Amino acid sequence: MFTATYFAIMKYCPRLLAVLLTCGLALPLSAQFRTEKRTADKEFELHAYNLAIRSYQRALSYRDDDLETLSRLGDAYRMLNKLDSARLYYERATNNRRVEPATLLAYAHTLKALGEYERAQPLYLAYAREADATVGNHYARSCDFAILQRNEAAGFTVRPLGINSAASDFGPTIPRPGQFVFNSSRPDEDFSGVAVNRPYVAEVAAGGSLSAPVPVVFRYRVEGGSVGPVSYSPDATQVVFSRNNFTPGTRMVPEAGITLSLMIADVNEAGAWTNVRPLPVNGNDFNSGFGSFGADGNTIYFASDRPGGWGGYDLYRIRRVDNNWETTPENLGATVNTRGHEITPYFDGTSLYFSSNWHQGLGAYDVFRAGMESGRPGSLFHLGGAVNSPRDDMGFVYEPTTGRGYVVSNRNADTEEDIYAVQLEMIGPAPAAATTTTTAPTATVPEGVVRNSPVPYGRVRGYVSDIETSRPVADAAVTVTSRKDGSAIDIRTDTEGAYYLAVQPNTVYDVAVAAAGYEPMTFPVTTTASNNPDLFGNILLLPAQSAPPSAPTEVGAGEVAAPQTYDRETAPAPATSGFSVQLASVTAAPDLTTFGKLAAVGRVYTVTADGRYKVRLGTFATREAATAAAGRARELGYPGSFVVAETQGPLPADDPETAPAPAPTVTTTAAPFRVQLGAFGKPENVNREKAGALGQLRTEVRGALTVFYIDGLTSLSQAESVQRQALAAGFTGAYVLKLTDGKYVKP
Repeated sequence: MFTATYFAIMKYCPRLLAVLLTCGLALPLSAQFRTEKRTADKEFELHAYNLAIRSYQRALSYRDDDLETLSRLGDAYRMLNKLDSARLYYERATNNRRVEPATLLAYAHTLKALGEYERAQPLYLAYAREADATVGNHYARSCDFAILQRNEAAGFTVRPLGINSAASDFGPTIPRPGQFVFNSSRPDEDFSGVAVNRPYVAEVAAGGSLSAPVPVVFRYRVEGGSVGPVSYSPDATQVVFSRNNFTPGTRMVPEAGITLSLMIADVNEAGAWTNVRPLPVNGNDFNSGFGSFGADGNTIYFASDRPGGWGGYDLYRIRRVDNNWETTPENLGATVNTRGHEITPYFDGTSLYFSSNWHQGLGAYDVFRAGMESGRPGSLFHLGGAVNSPRDDMGFVYEPTTGRGYVVSNRNADTEEDIYAVQLEMIGPAPAAATTTTTAPTATVPEGVVRNSPVPYGRVRGYVSDIETSRPVADAAVTVTSRKDGSAIDIRTDTEGAYYLAVQPNTVYDVAVAAAGYEPMTFPVTTTASNNPDLFGNILLLPAQSAPPSAPTEVGAGEVAAPQTYDRETAPAPATSGFSVQLASVTAAPDLTTFGKLAAVGRVYTVTADGRYKVRLGTFATREAATAAAGRARELGYPGSFVVAETQGPLPADDPETAPAPAPTVTTTAAPFRVQLGAFGKPENVNREKAGALGQLRTEVRGALTVFYIDGLTSLSQAESVQRQALAAGFTGAYVLKLTDGKYVKP
């Protein structure tokens, strides 16, 4: 029967037989492709990218042109930071006209992370046409930004630490002076065969070198996860840390499938973590992590993808109230948060540092700095092409008084995450030794003072002296502010240049010194549990430089304008009529009744300049009196208060919102040096108060851009000093200009 049927088919239906044979041979190959593809998809969804790559490659051996398999291979390699391999598979996928827009976007991100901005930009524009114009055009513009900024170091130098290993090293933090704590997934003597990441500690030498790290003995173990990054409170009595699922070799970014929750613990004298408990910001359907203590010890900054944000991971903070942490976190707003991801926040008491994959940068994740204005993020700055690279740069911590910090990066394609030391370098010739001693107190005492004179019980002592003569500076105003609770003490130096105060152990204090005829100085002091009465040391003050002549506004390249009507933000000031405290700068006429709590300190009034209302307190006859008033204003809830020389005075009392009458014309001459801070398309976003604190602020309109610069500088050394201050203040493109043949050019 079978034989007869077979021959009948052969005789009458030869084509049907050929089809049946072909299908019979093809079915096993198709089935194997589907099996491998399903396995790979499950591994990919579980973020097991190494396993998924092997399964996708086996699937590709059965069907080498499958678009989804090619795209998923590119995605998996990108999550492992193997960008050259990712590029190959994305390129094969994009050769097919049916490629999905999401693959175009991922391919563009890969090329950008490889520093190939010119090749990435057309792909972003294609994504804008085919899928999302906002996203595509935004990243296309970021390529223009990267091309301009990739060689701008912004005054920083960066070098890898000698303690880095072949494994992931990340999460740098400084629990106390002389100690450096970080996370690593390196194997150690407790290695069980399963790679986990845990905290390590190293000692920091005077020059910044680190000792061999050893594991932190914290006596706490997480089941089914790891511990870190960690952040210690300023007094080192508490630690906040992330429970994480980081996988060695996989990027520690939201796109790679990280899960995080925040924990807090007490730290006993032996360094062990006790009373470990979750912070009240965790949830079952979202992540909270990358927590760090603020400089006051009563605020925790963190990142979370909780509902209600601007998109992706946003930055939040919570405060300690009556020894309990707030349960509803505060979103830090649209200045820092975007539709992308913002992670690894760090607040040093003045600036908020964080990383983002949306703000215009050089690559995947870049580090940014936000100045804090009235307690909220204000002006935003990119930290330049030394701190940042085309790949992931995050976990930035920084000490502004030393210019030293650390950043985590996977910029070295041959290793996993590494930690890099960051240093704000000196621009131009090295300053004289005397200048460098003003960054912190010394162990000396003023000339003619006996060190071992008694210190009242329970108090510490500090000195203030002249850096040139070593003589004591009497009647200097010293304000000491605790970062723990914000309390401040105002005292004055005696005839020996000494001041005395009571302090708490294990606390960071900010010490501000102001004296007539000297440059003001601010520095931090960290107290310890031991009794050291001379902990505050001797601060050496620089004599103030005489006011340099000012220059007119430029009207063209090197052209000098005729004398002009006085404007307090853009022209030289007449003789001062005293000093005042600036409280705020707003675009609309303010309601001065909201400043009623300052009535006991002085009169609150407004002046207008450059289209803005400056709310001020004063006036005061001396800078010292104004400095003391500024300290009291900060205590009363105005943290951005600073002293200004008052030349314009308050608006008329009967009409506080009327602009003052124009002042007389002032004749000026060009100064030999100036420092250009930058050229900005949106000058209204520039922090003019911070810029004005650097010196005589001038602006000049050049086409669609407004150029900001500090004028009236009489010497190259003075200009270079202003440049260093500008770089530290976040003006990353600041550079010196010299007046040569009627034009300002780089010297």
